[in-house]
Order: sequence, then structure tokens, then C-alpha cells
Amino acid sequence: MATKRGKRSGTKTKSTVKPKPKATAKPPVKSGRASSPAPGRRVASPAVAPARRAAPLPLLERGKALRDAIQLSKLTAPDPWSYTGRARTWLGRVERLLDRISAGVETAEMRKAIETLAAEVEGDRDFQEARRRA
Repeated sequence: MATKRGKRSGTKTKSTVKPKPKATAKPPVKSGRASSPAPGRRVASPAVAPARRAAPLPLLERGKALRDAIQLSKLTAPDPWSYTGRARTWLGRVERLLDRISAGVETAEMRKAIETLAAEVEGDRDFQEARRRA
């Protein structure tokens, strides 16, 4: 036998289910040692790997990376009409340096020229903005 249902109103109500709060990470438990050692006694520091410096890129790779960054910045510059002129001169300088480096002439002078150009390019506000947009 069928049972009768009560009438429903025209609006549906959603049941509100509150999400469970996420479990937070508990701080590590400290050992029962005192925070300061006994007088005259040294405490060994935890073994920490020494910080390694990243090996500098070879000069040719550094120049190619700079060239690629300048070319990308031309596409993402906030005001390309005023920026592309500067970027074009930087690209010309990088290309000349790369030609000399690829010919096998890698000297301290070349390294300094690449570093100077990189500092000039990376110090430019429009280049920084274009890099941020990329």
C-alpha cells in the first residue's frame, strides 16, 4: 500500500554541511635534555650539509641565456615601442660576444664584457617588468 507524502514548498533548501577543520602539523617533540649544557661541556651541533655554490655557467651558455632572455623580453615588454630599440642594441652586443666566444676566444675580458652587459640588461626597469610578465 502506498503512503502519502506531505506537500513540499516550491523552494529547495540546501543542507549546510560544515567542512571539518584540517589537522594542523604538530611541532616536533623536544627531547628531555636541558636547553643549556653543563658548564665546560660542548654540545655537538646537528649534522648539516655545507651549502654548495652553484657552479657558474660556461661563458657561452651564459651568453646564450642572456640572448634568449632579451629576445623573450621583447615579446613581453610593457611598452614595446620604446623598449625594442634598447633590446636590439643589447642583442647586437651579445651576438658579437657570442661569435668571439664560439671562435674559441674565451678570456677574462670576454667574461667581464658578458657580466657587464648582463648587469646592464638586468638592471633595466623595463627588462625587469618584461621578465615579470613572462
